[in-house]
Amino acid sequence: MRRIKKKVNPVIFWAIYCCLSSVNGVANDAIGLEKLSMEELMNSKVVTATRSEQQLTDTAAAAYVISQDDIRRSGATTIPEALRMVPGLHVARINSTKWAISARGFNGLIADKLLVMMDGRSLYSPINKGVFWEIQDRVLDDIERIEVIRGPGASVWGANAANGVINIITKHSADTKEGSMTLFGGGKYGAGIRKGWQFSDQGNARVYGKFLLDESFANRLGNNANEEWTSGRGGFRLDWANADGKHALMAQGDIFYGIYDENNVKDEKKDIYNPSLKDYPFFINGYNLNRVVKKGGNILGRWNYNQSLSSRMSAQIFYDTFQENQSQNRSVNSETFDFDFQHVIALNEAHELTWGLNYRLSLVQLKPVNNEQTLIFLPKTLQNNRFSVFIQDKWSWNEELEITFSSKFEHHNNNNLEVEPSVRLLWKAANHYRVWAGVSRAVRLPSVTDLKVDSPLIKIDPVTGKQINEFTFKQYEKSTSDEVISYELGYRYWHSDKFSLDIAAYFNQNTINLRAINEFEDWFPPQPIKKSTTLGLEAAIVWRPVDRARFQLSASFMDLNIKSLQKLENSVGYLISQDPNFLLNFRSSFDITPTFEADFWLRYADAVSGQDADQAIPSYFTLDARLAWKPNKNLELAFIANNLNDSQHPEFYDGSSPNPLQVERMFWLQGNLKF
Repeated sequence: MRRIKKKVNPVIFWAIYCCLSSVNGVANDAIGLEKLSMEELMNSKVVTATRSEQQLTDTAAAAYVISQDDIRRSGATTIPEALRMVPGLHVARINSTKWAISARGFNGLIADKLLVMMDGRSLYSPINKGVFWEIQDRVLDDIERIEVIRGPGASVWGANAANGVINIITKHSADTKEGSMTLFGGGKYGAGIRKGWQFSDQGNARVYGKFLLDESFANRLGNNANEEWTSGRGGFRLDWANADGKHALMAQGDIFYGIYDENNVKDEKKDIYNPSLKDYPFFINGYNLNRVVKKGGNILGRWNYNQSLSSRMSAQIFYDTFQENQSQNRSVNSETFDFDFQHVIALNEAHELTWGLNYRLSLVQLKPVNNEQTLIFLPKTLQNNRFSVFIQDKWSWNEELEITFSSKFEHHNNNNLEVEPSVRLLWKAANHYRVWAGVSRAVRLPSVTDLKVDSPLIKIDPVTGKQINEFTFKQYEKSTSDEVISYELGYRYWHSDKFSLDIAAYFNQNTINLRAINEFEDWFPPQPIKKSTTLGLEAAIVWRPVDRARFQLSASFMDLNIKSLQKLENSVGYLISQDPNFLLNFRSSFDITPTFEADFWLRYADAVSGQDADQAIPSYFTLDARLAWKPNKNLELAFIANNLNDSQHPEFYDGSSPNPLQVERMFWLQGNLKF
């Protein structure tokens, strides 16, 4: 277990002082930050808000774009680490494997109101109403940008985009013809490799592979929690277009395999394991012994057709499979088939109509649990069908005013038609000012963990003498959806290449009808909140005093007002909220010389109360640093440090261990080679 004494802090502040002092004296021949003009940053392309390309400045939503350069200079080795820089997005690490990520409240191990996509493929799991972040990975150099919309996106993307949408967009294979290799080691270990090539005049391809080893965290007493994560993945992407560019095809696929141990070490100071779980034989003397294997893959194909300057359409199909096996003899499999079609029609210069349809089939299989008592789940396969259509009408009333009406109409197994409308207004007050407003309704549809279960039918196996508990799931027919009604107001301002300001305010009315009340309660504790409101403010500032220095400050405030609670039979271990009221993020980047870069990243999260004092998350500051040297255009060497100002601190408590695990100070070296 790594331990670094806090006397390194003077070194940290000395390094920051030297970098700050050098800003005014740097030469004007920099090759890094000066390329990123404020105009280019504000004119970044965004497709997530409306499903059609538009400039960031003209997006009537709380939008943020993480560029490839942002990812590189952050020192991130995984996608969740890169997402920490988004204003208003609460990103907390639970342990070496798990993350809690959500926007505008209701964060958790399985945050169920945030839709996440990668190249148009939904990463939302039909099993647990959220995202398995540990298996969502890439060679980060292959990511072109990450678009984040805070606030509802259900009117075009459908259910589960209640509080936000994250869209991870990878590079076209024509932009990755060269080879790339990344190696890093120290506090974490990993390697990534990618090779691209051109196979025809208009055809390009790439393949990649990545390995990652994240070492185990410590518990509150500093003991090793024995839950390191090891994973490997590989994949490909093909892009082709015909000679006139009207038709374009894209295909990509991935496979992955990961393994970790949930051996939650006993807290000798206070043993607070859930007593109801100690009846299971895999709890031995207070230790939870469980090895988890996660594996799966996906394949996606897309066709784009530019029929004319005023008409373009696309069709996409993907298949996704996932399997989780546990040494506790629990196993669950899922399969998802998805078809999506979209047509954009420019009726005239001021009027654009977009419509589309989607069909998704999700299958979940629960295998029997064989311990001292055998648990059987019926039916063996749970099927969920979802069909939807959407329409969006975008009007430019004049050069200054733009209004967009959109709605998704969604039919689900519950036999109810969900209507998810949105109205958004954009006012181009001046060349460098934008004001926008929006009103939206969004829902979250039920997953397997929300289904009700009949009382078990108890049998005795005549051969083994074991007791068999047979659970029958009630299907989705009687389920009702969670609902969010959101009111938003935003303002953007940018000036030349020096300064930009982005502010968003929101008020949400939340109704939660879905909660786990079955055998999954020990995996995914139910949310006790029934009705609530959230009021929030988010702001981001970018300042470039000189070409070779950039400062980015973001802050968010959120107030959760609980109106009513669910009636739970057993509220032990159920946490009301794990969302901090205040988040702060400050990044500074410097091109010290044409070949030397320095980046510093300060984050703050407000305190969160727990079931008791030991489970509370105190407020914390973290300071990260990256120093990089480019001896030539093909090689970059970097020293990266996380959590410099503190040896360890907790960030989130999900209830799976006695107390929150500790995020520790970490150092590693990283090399990136182009060939």
